[in-house]
Amino acid sequence: MKITYIFTLLRRLSARAAARPAAPVLSSIACLSLVACAAPAQLEGSERAIALYREARAAKAQARARTGLAAGRSAAPRELSADEAVAMAREQSGTVASMRAREVTARAAIDAASAGTYRNPEIRVSQLRLDQVLDREPRFSAGVRIRPPRPGEAGAAADVARADVDVARAETRVAELELEAEVRWMFDEVLLLDAELEALGAVAATRRRLADQERARVAVAQVTAVDEAMAALAAAVAEEDGAAPRARREVVLAALLDRVGLDPAAPVRLVGEPLATAPLVPLASEDALIEAALRNRPEIALAAAELDAAGAEGALARTLRWPWFSFVEFGYEFSPATRDPMGWTFEAGIELPLFDTHASEVAAADAGAVAAQRTLAAEVQRVAREVRDRLREARAAGALVEEFRARALPAVERAGVEVARALDSRQIDGVRALGLEERGAAARVKLLRLVREYRTALAELRLVVGGPLDASRPADRR
Repeated sequence: MKITYIFTLLRRLSARAAARPAAPVLSSIACLSLVACAAPAQLEGSERAIALYREARAAKAQARARTGLAAGRSAAPRELSADEAVAMAREQSGTVASMRAREVTARAAIDAASAGTYRNPEIRVSQLRLDQVLDREPRFSAGVRIRPPRPGEAGAAADVARADVDVARAETRVAELELEAEVRWMFDEVLLLDAELEALGAVAATRRRLADQERARVAVAQVTAVDEAMAALAAAVAEEDGAAPRARREVVLAALLDRVGLDPAAPVRLVGEPLATAPLVPLASEDALIEAALRNRPEIALAAAELDAAGAEGALARTLRWPWFSFVEFGYEFSPATRDPMGWTFEAGIELPLFDTHASEVAAADAGAVAAQRTLAAEVQRVAREVRDRLREARAAGALVEEFRARALPAVERAGVEVARALDSRQIDGVRALGLEERGAAARVKLLRLVREYRTALAELRLVVGGPLDASRPADRR
């Protein structure tokens, strides 16, 4: 709008230039220059957000075009592992980038806080009287005045800024861990849904074969049409059972690819171990997981930072109760009576805390330290409780998976062997064999759903711990 307005003024000025004297035109040009040099209009927050979104979308489209993934589904599927997905998601995450920038800013504030306690020196010059200059007896003095900080003031300011760095570091770490937990959960979810769809496909195929068998038995009057209709209905239901997992897989996979910066429609094949048969994660002990959470959680870092800040403020408030220099000045006096170089002067001022003993500041700092200590203790108790609760859930879900594997899977394998042996010896018919096969496939579907609950519990535990859960891996420290 402002650019359009400026060009309109230019056209009007050019039209009036031929009909008016030069002075009014120059005056109008001066007014126009003031308008052009004015501060640019600020965009609304929503307009800035829309502009950023469009820029990010255009940049992402260009990146996808360069990699060739946006060009075609006919391209060979790209293989993607869980670790690669986590690394790519961290590079693409705006939240992680924002947290890292805040950490850099907090680090830069340490030096600024320390330097801010040292005020710049002043060059002071005394008054120079004109009559003394005319009488050739000028008298004046020049000096440099500094205001030294109190002992511990710079250290207290640096401690407060350093506490902010600890908080920013913890928040950055939590943002990275939350993103990693989300990406790994999506990755596992897609793999589990693939396995579940395969098992549901086996169930549907078995029921279709059962329906064909019943249709053939109706033809020879071995069963009634009702039996055939029930078998056909069971086959149709089995076909529809895979619709919801298939739709959910598409949604989760698209969300995963969007997190890592790939086209949701790109042909990507996830590479990972089969979760249905993978061993359970050997979880670390309860105390080890709680200690890891206390090292990584931002709430603990914030409470500890508030405690450090309260201690620094208390130490600074106590230094204010003692006399200290308000200024120190070194100078030189110039006059006809001054013997060179004996005109050096020294001046200092000392603040005496007589009327204000700063007792209220000390009491407030001590009360803040007590409150910060209790807040830290409360956060420790809350974090420990969360870890215990999530750990119990993960162990319970893992126990269900182990129990099902130990009891149901051997029975399924044994039933398959016996069915094959019975069919070879013609001891059972094909309908009964297909029924047993369907039960085995249904058992595998149930196992996969138990594994999904277990992996979800692990993801929640990983969030509250903020570090590795495997007892064989070293604790992640920063």
